[in-house]
Amino acid sequence: MLNIKVNRKDFLKGLQIVENAVSENKIRPVISGIFIEAKENEIFLKGTDLELSINFKINGEVRENGKIVIKYKLIEEFLKQIEDEFIELIEESGKIIIKTGKINSEFSTFDPENYPVTPTLELGVEYNFDKQKLLESIEKARIAASLTPENLAVNCIRFEIEENKLKLVSSDTYRLIYLEEELEEEEKNKESLSVSIPLKTMDGLVKIMKLTSEDKIVLKSDGTKVYFQMGDVEILTRVIELQFPDYKAILTGAQYDKKILLNTKDFIAVLKRTLIFVRDNYEAKNSGIFSFENDKLFLNGISENAKIKEEIPIIKEGEDIKISLNVKFLLDYISTITGEVTQLKMLNSKSSVLITEEKNDKSLYLTMPLALRD
Repeated sequence: MLNIKVNRKDFLKGLQIVENAVSENKIRPVISGIFIEAKENEIFLKGTDLELSINFKINGEVRENGKIVIKYKLIEEFLKQIEDEFIELIEESGKIIIKTGKINSEFSTFDPENYPVTPTLELGVEYNFDKQKLLESIEKARIAASLTPENLAVNCIRFEIEENKLKLVSSDTYRLIYLEEELEEEEKNKESLSVSIPLKTMDGLVKIMKLTSEDKIVLKSDGTKVYFQMGDVEILTRVIELQFPDYKAILTGAQYDKKILLNTKDFIAVLKRTLIFVRDNYEAKNSGIFSFENDKLFLNGISENAKIKEEIPIIKEGEDIKISLNVKFLLDYISTITGEVTQLKMLNSKSSVLITEEKNDKSLYLTMPLALRD
């Protein structure tokens, strides 16, 4: 019979971390819950959807060893509404009793004997990263990842470590982002790695990284699974084994004969205003018409009920060009640029547009144009 006393905030934080691996499962309802085990003065929280598993160890007083699987959503909501510093969790007759100073609450549970054994990773190449730098890279990389699991090959972020560089790549087949970063000295000259990590894992990892205070994060992989570790948090995920697009051929094969420089801050402001007008356009959602003429950009946004025309100065090399682009796609990436100047390269109205921060080839964004409607 499980009987523990824990800090309420620590326990709530544990639920918020572990729930990133959990999703509703009507066939095996037990994995819709969070597994709690108390043994040898340690308390573990576990969550899994059989593809992704998250373990978290919390401090507390173990009065009696035991294990239980809780239906966590109602419990989490309840714990947010009380102010007690400590809570007691006691398992009685298949129920979980949560006691505070003045409140006794009772919640139903799942049978812990039906909870699956979570996998482990024994062997593999291991890398250590600065957590904040990796967090910023992942948040930027996931901009272009496909949001739909139906397109599984690109419902991910591609992690590649080679030539002493970490490369993050994502694409939804309409756009592609490539990020490159030099490894720290102590991480160089290790075995290379190429894996596609599911977007669900990456989204959960981002949330967890923001909840934890550790400075470092460990990545370990055997090529079929990837393990992340931050302090008392452990994350294990299967990789996507479908072929990722040949992004190297896409990047090297693209051709451009026009280069345009724009003030980043001014360009973002124009795009934000234009998006208001084009985001509900029935015929071409988010479509803006970009006319690069001499030293000006004329940007037109039209919907069924309104229209806008913007004008900003540019520096242009090459002939004038008129092209239709997804305003939201541009804004997603350009909003992450920290430099004062944004650079666009293009060939014609039907070929890809390459967007970078001026003089920075370590972060590349490729987007395809939309059909040009006059």
